[in-house]
Amino acid sequence: MKKMGKILKKIFIVVFRLLPLRKAVIFESHPDFSDNSYALYREFLRRGIQKRYRLYWMKTFRGGEVPEIPEGVAVFENEPAGLAETIRRTYILNTSKYIIDCNSFVYKRRKGQIRIHLGHGMPVKMDLNYSRKFGDCDKYLVLSEFWKEIYTKQILVPEQKLCYLGYPRNDVLVHPSSCPAWEKAVADYRRVIVWMPTYRQHRRHMEGAMSNEYPYGMPCIHDGEELEAFHRVLCENNVLILFRPHPVQELSLFRDSGLTHIRIADDSYLDEFQMTLYELLALSGGLITDYSSVYFDYLLTDQPVALTIEDREEYFRHFTPAFPDYKAYIKGAYMESTEDLIRFVQETAEDTDTGRSERMRAKKMFHSYVDGKSAERIADMLEEEYGL
Repeated sequence: MKKMGKILKKIFIVVFRLLPLRKAVIFESHPDFSDNSYALYREFLRRGIQKRYRLYWMKTFRGGEVPEIPEGVAVFENEPAGLAETIRRTYILNTSKYIIDCNSFVYKRRKGQIRIHLGHGMPVKMDLNYSRKFGDCDKYLVLSEFWKEIYTKQILVPEQKLCYLGYPRNDVLVHPSSCPAWEKAVADYRRVIVWMPTYRQHRRHMEGAMSNEYPYGMPCIHDGEELEAFHRVLCENNVLILFRPHPVQELSLFRDSGLTHIRIADDSYLDEFQMTLYELLALSGGLITDYSSVYFDYLLTDQPVALTIEDREEYFRHFTPAFPDYKAYIKGAYMESTEDLIRFVQETAEDTDTGRSERMRAKKMFHSYVDGKSAERIADMLEEEYGL
């Protein structure tokens, strides 16, 4: 039966490739309905493109909620169950004119298709085995010409494919959306800082974890005593930490800690206030991160940034660095201990930001556009250069 299904799929591929390409656009992101693709999709809706084109969201994984979608928009499964879903997926992928992806690589199926890869973050670290599998695309989005050498020489993107129009997801960082429910919930705090570390211990692949283990998933905090000291300073300065762990980080110890001024800001937290991660970042008063691409995006907010880089030597033995010297390019308050974190909280609570001038120079280097209009620019490009 399985063999027959494969034969039928091949037959349908041949048939569908004989059909003319349709006025249809495929969007991909992970998580679904997020990131750069979702921000560009919303610009499409604003322009009413769904009235002229069929818009499809490719769901990366089965299950999960689908937000309310307007007429002219549909969803299909990338992991189809049964013959009918397989045929539908094959039809959409082989007959849609445009492909917009930003995480998984949705390869072109035939000549004449237009594919724009929006990316999901400028690299501090790189997985070249993954990154070099981007496939044929018409444009590959990066933030500025600063990135040209990294992408052409390391990731091997042809220079003529690179597109320097800015990330659509970053538009909200320049033009924040209000969220009255969230603003009311945090109104009594002096400052709200988002903490977004990259993962060190993958909960499903612990054998590949780094040896410098942080039991709470918080770099520079090594045990319960240090966590309590850090939390005590948060309480004294009335600062709230919204801890946004990497999706694969092991968190069992942290979840049982019961700390009042640290909350896990996972997807359920965002759903509570019906806001996106980048809407939360736009309204925050500081960021703690390390080797994450969110660093480059957050520069657009002009808010303080702390960088937990105590383990950078070991980290970059596990991952390929984008830069020969981390500190020469990544500018912020460098955190190498709990004491450094405590100092950052105290200074941020007092509106002290000694590193702002260096961050602004980094912002100018990493970003070609800081006007919050990247989704508009990309939509314009698609209309003007690719006949959308």
